[in-house]
Amino acid sequence: MVDLKDKYIISHGFAESGRLYLQHYLWRAQLGWELHPNIRLPEEGDIKFADYGCGNAAWLIAIASELSEAQSSRTQLYGYDIANVHFPRPENLPSNIKLGILDVFTPSLPDHLVSAFDVVHIRAFTAVVKGNNPGPLIATAYKMLKPGGFLQWDELDSSTLRAVPPVPSISGKQTQKMLDVGRESAKNAMNLDYSWLANVGLILAEHGFEVKVDERIDPKKELRKPLSDSMMLVHDNVRRRALKNGRMPGVDVDIDELWASIQPELEQGVCVLMDMLVLVAQKPA
Repeated sequence: MVDLKDKYIISHGFAESGRLYLQHYLWRAQLGWELHPNIRLPEEGDIKFADYGCGNAAWLIAIASELSEAQSSRTQLYGYDIANVHFPRPENLPSNIKLGILDVFTPSLPDHLVSAFDVVHIRAFTAVVKGNNPGPLIATAYKMLKPGGFLQWDELDSSTLRAVPPVPSISGKQTQKMLDVGRESAKNAMNLDYSWLANVGLILAEHGFEVKVDERIDPKKELRKPLSDSMMLVHDNVRRRALKNGRMPGVDVDIDELWASIQPELEQGVCVLMDMLVLVAQKPA
């Protein structure tokens, strides 16, 4: 069994990489943009982006494709993750994208990363922040940004995870039970408490940021099915990797039996959804 109390599950393989691409395209379909329209890039000089938990660099590649020719020639895009298992080969990336290993929760940063970036991007860290404390992550972003730089944070609020039937006559009871069990397991065994997600804007302000955008979004109806499929892939991956003697860590429930019981509900259109959060915050100039 994987030790989940302090560590994040690193998912290997093409299936997980494919899910990351799907996740990226779904965010784009929901929001309609990659870089928030309120973020102003420097009109002169170099432009530097940092993407945390970059995975297969899908967001960075999309940003690179949207830059004007004048911007592209002076822009460098850096992706950071704790492992390189999903990094594309450098030969398959635009020349202005560089990927590297970095623990973004570290209290100390290399000097060349301090006050170096115009934009820091965070997405889908809900299952990475341990102990209800995003402070170290936010502190790293603040340190890495230039004065006047912007943080864009796109997040999924796991505290709102819910089973949504397409019509009242279809039950989502077993699916909701599975989600509740998963949340209990995450808290007991993985040290994941999602309370902080209700106050991300306030926490950013407490760390010195000026919050420009703080939005909570209900997923579009036409995206419910693919968003649900993406989320179920996450649950299935955790279930298979963390299972011991038919139980998830931290709960006394037969997960295989519960997992089988939700399949008829999913086939009838029950979706697994949660609120999507979008925040833009600026480091004072």
